[in-house]
Amino acid sequence: MPLSRGSAAVGFVVLLSLFLAANMEFSGQIPKAVQVDWEAILNFEPNAFVDSVKSWLYPSLKVSTSWKDYPDVSSTFATTGSVVAALSSYDD
Repeated sequence: MPLSRGSAAVGFVVLLSLFLAANMEFSGQIPKAVQVDWEAILNFEPNAFVDSVKSWLYPSLKVSTSWKDYPDVSSTFATTGSVVAALSSYDD
């Protein structure tokens, strides 16, 4: 189901970003005819909202440990300047 409103789309992207930051991958989809933002708006209690989405959200989350295979940043970039240079480089 495509998200039709900007705030809902931004909220979903932020949620997926938080999952990735916590080494969790969301491999599912929002079920058809479910609008997560309206679930949050219409449930007065946070626990009621969690109960309404956890049946499809939680089974689709997978904890990832693939970050352990990457080398430590300090061994790859010796100085802060080299980190900034790597993050700010681009191709024309």
